[in-house]
Amino acid sequence: MHIMKAQNPRGIRNLSFQAYARSTNKKKPGMLLLTALTLLLLGISLAALFFQNSRKAPAGTACVYQDGKLLCEIDLSAVKEPYTFVVTSRDGGHNTIRVERGAIGIVDADCPDKLCQKMGMLKTSAYPVSCLPHKLLIKISAAGGSGLDAVAQ
Repeated sequence: MHIMKAQNPRGIRNLSFQAYARSTNKKKPGMLLLTALTLLLLGISLAALFFQNSRKAPAGTACVYQDGKLLCEIDLSAVKEPYTFVVTSRDGGHNTIRVERGAIGIVDADCPDKLCQKMGMLKTSAYPVSCLPHKLLIKISAAGGSGLDAVAQ
């Protein structure tokens, strides 16, 4: 009876195909440790991000500007009931601003692009809401903060 040898697909010499297959399937302790460490660091990073984003910072003060002049300041943590008010620009255009506890935003405007409405409700000091055609700007100052972010400090 003739025994056929396993074919050598990669041209490996001095090892039979079975020995090669067994040697590549062995788990190396260093690689296993590196994988475990990477997964642990990934888990810790995700947990830190989740914890940081889940904390509720106190609402700050919203400042509404038009033509560079301060129209009003609203303490968003002191708002009891949601309300709206209208700001009219010099050219007759208007923006309807909605104020809620911890949030402010433009809910209606007669500007052509309506980008200010699409920005939604502002809850953090990360970015302002602006209506360029009506020269309106709404931004939140962080409560109890210095006005500087972590990078600037």
